[in-house]
Amino acid sequence: MRKIFFKGFEASVKKYAGLTAGLFFAAILISPAWAADFQVQPTTMDLGGNVKSGVFSVINNSKEKINFQISVKEWNQDEKGKDVYADTKEIVFFPNVMTVEANEQRAVRIGIRTPPSVREKTYRLFVEEIPSPKKAPDVKIEGKVKAGVTIAFRFAMPIFVKPLKPQENYVIDKIEMSKGAVKTIVKNKGNVHVKLRAVKFSGKTADGKELYAKEVAGWYILSGLSLAYEGDVPQDVCGKLTTIDVSAQTETGNVNGTMNVQKNMCVQ
Repeated sequence: MRKIFFKGFEASVKKYAGLTAGLFFAAILISPAWAADFQVQPTTMDLGGNVKSGVFSVINNSKEKINFQISVKEWNQDEKGKDVYADTKEIVFFPNVMTVEANEQRAVRIGIRTPPSVREKTYRLFVEEIPSPKKAPDVKIEGKVKAGVTIAFRFAMPIFVKPLKPQENYVIDKIEMSKGAVKTIVKNKGNVHVKLRAVKFSGKTADGKELYAKEVAGWYILSGLSLAYEGDVPQDVCGKLTTIDVSAQTETGNVNGTMNVQKNMCVQ
C-alpha cells in the first residue's frame, strides 16, 4: 500500500473491481483544510507558554454522517525537506475515533504533556475519513461486479509548541548556478518554524533590465533546517545576464541575496 502526502493534505482513492479488490491512491490538491464533504478548523494551532490546550473543529458539510480516525504524530523534515513523522506521547488528544452527523461538527481536544523548551516542537494532527462500505446496488448489477470508487480524505494540521524565547531568523545561505540552473538554499537559523510564501529569482543585464523571472512556491522550514529552491534559465537568456537576485518571502518580511553570473555557468 502506497500513500502520497501533500503539505497538510492527503486524499486516498480506493477502486474495487472483480472479485479481488485493487487498491490505488490518487492525489487531489485543494485547499489544505477543505474537502468536498468536510473541513477542519483552524488550519494550524500554536501552543506553549500559558496556552496548554486547544480545540480543532471537524465540520461535516455533507448530507450523510462521516466517521473519522484521529491521530497525532511528531513532525520533522529530512535534509531534502521531506516531511518525516514519528509516534509521540507528548501530545494528548480526544477522541481518536468519532462520528460527525450531517451538517454538524465535533471538537477534537488537544493538550501538551511537556513544558516548552529552547526550541519549538512540531506535530501534526491527522484527521482521516473512514470510508463507508459501498452499498450492494453500487457494487453489483445483475450478478456482475461494477467498478466503484471510494474517496477518503485525510488532513494533516500543524501544531506548534512555542519555545521559551521565540526567535525567528532565516537567511539565504547559498546561491549557485551550474549548467543553466540556479539554486538557492534558505536556512532557518531561528528556534521557531518559518513559512515561506515564495522564493523569487530575477536575472538582470548589466544595465538593470530584467530578462529572467521565476517564482517558486514556498513552504514550512522547521527550526535549524534548510530547503533548496531552484529554477532553470533559458540558454538564450542566460548568457546575457550579469546578476541573479533571490528573494525569500514570508508573511512578515523577506531576505535577499545576489549572485554574479559567469558565462561558464550557462553551459549545458
